[in-house]
Amino acid sequence: MDVVKLGSRQIFGMKKETLMKRVLRYFEQTQQAAEVVEYLVAILFRHALCVGDFSLQPLSEMIHQIFLKAAPNDTLRRHCVYFEHFFSLEEWQIVIQRLFSSDEEYQQFTKETCLYKKLLEKKSLETHEIAEFQFDLVSIFKDANGKRHTWTLRDTKQVRSEEETAKVLGVLTTLTIFRSSGIRRFAEYVKFKSKKGCIDAEHEAVQAEPEESVQETAVAEEQPRESKPISKAAASTASKTAHAQSSRGSDSNTLNHQETDTLSPLPSEAPPTQTKEKEPSAESEGAKSSKKPPKEAKIPSKKPDTSDKHYGKSKEKIQEERDKRKWKNRVNKFLGRKK
Repeated sequence: MDVVKLGSRQIFGMKKETLMKRVLRYFEQTQQAAEVVEYLVAILFRHALCVGDFSLQPLSEMIHQIFLKAAPNDTLRRHCVYFEHFFSLEEWQIVIQRLFSSDEEYQQFTKETCLYKKLLEKKSLETHEIAEFQFDLVSIFKDANGKRHTWTLRDTKQVRSEEETAKVLGVLTTLTIFRSSGIRRFAEYVKFKSKKGCIDAEHEAVQAEPEESVQETAVAEEQPRESKPISKAAASTASKTAHAQSSRGSDSNTLNHQETDTLSPLPSEAPPTQTKEKEPSAESEGAKSSKKPPKEAKIPSKKPDTSDKHYGKSKEKIQEERDKRKWKNRVNKFLGRKK
């Protein structure tokens, strides 16, 4: 039967009786002394910060078996001082002789752990006041890859010293059992805050160098280059220029759909169709020449074009082109366009 390891949810979420049974069963099935010792340190951490009794007294027999019979390793050497009070003086000397080759090695391995042990014992003796609300300790750690993650410890005591609580949270950085996808989760402490519906206390470790947020860098790289805004006047001029060029290159003399809806010319003002050219009579030619545009649409006269554009054209053809230009000028003036 496969043995399921205990994770942070089990260690910091289970009730005391169930948790003790699970730890004992795991050791009996696997005999993994190093992992079990780190489970026990995590339970001591919970006992120091949380409301309720999570002392390890029910597991005292298993603790004796681990430190007096299990094969020595660095994990047992580093964390052994947490469990010194479970042994008599004679038994503790045996433990030290089994795990360490000298007193110097014992002092070297347990120097940091002794500091954490004093903090845990001090926090364990603190009592909590009965309140209508529950405190939660919300902390941020970095994993082994430097990625931040938020972790919450429920039903904690009220924070009396931010510095001491921050140091106690450092106990988790000495443990290697809590992993996600094979990556160690509690590699470095960053900050914490105690919540009771609002922030009760907060602390952040001093960073040696300012860190650049990965999310902000990614967003900055995704932003496209800003294009220079085009003024309304420039846009309008470009639109008119394009329209004028298309008007010159087109053989059709009719307006587009928008112009037809905006300006409906009178039958007498409609431009001559280009479907089939007819020879204008003398009477119609005289009528065209005698008709004058209204004052509103009067266009300044232009000098006659004497270039060789008219070479080979009849007077009737020249007059017809002039009438077309007059019509376009009237339309442009009506629409407010430039010539």
